[in-house]
Amino acid sequence: MAVRIYIDASRVSVSKPGYDAQFPPAVDYKYLSLDSRLNQGRPLEVGLIPAYTFLSGTKIFYSGTYPTPPAVDIVPYSLSSGVAGYGQTLVMRDANSSTAIQRSPFAVLCARDGFTPDDSGLVFARYSRLHGLGFNLFYIAWKVW
Repeated sequence: MAVRIYIDASRVSVSKPGYDAQFPPAVDYKYLSLDSRLNQGRPLEVGLIPAYTFLSGTKIFYSGTYPTPPAVDIVPYSLSSGVAGYGQTLVMRDANSSTAIQRSPFAVLCARDGFTPDDSGLVFARYSRLHGLGFNLFYIAWKVW
């Protein structure tokens, strides 16, 4: 029977069904759902962006500068009676930090020191229900190198 979760002083591994986390065929996402030895896909930082107005062109800066632009998820949140609720990711960069997976007509312009949520260039973006409104957002910057 396969060991699905393996934790020791050097790593944490969770295997996919049918594979052993302690002794996988290879250290690869093909066999493992999570493994601390895999560099790509690690969260680098999480930050809050209170009252962000889309299309304002405001750049959000990271806590430092990374060697290459990280991938970014931007998620809206709301606070009600001290409880935070969150919605679906608005904009997400793919694993190569190249093509945006659009959940709205906005894109993320990524840089090594930050990012700008901005108009994607689509004609209908200016008529989006997000246009000109302020949103509480948080972001997750992901390692992709």
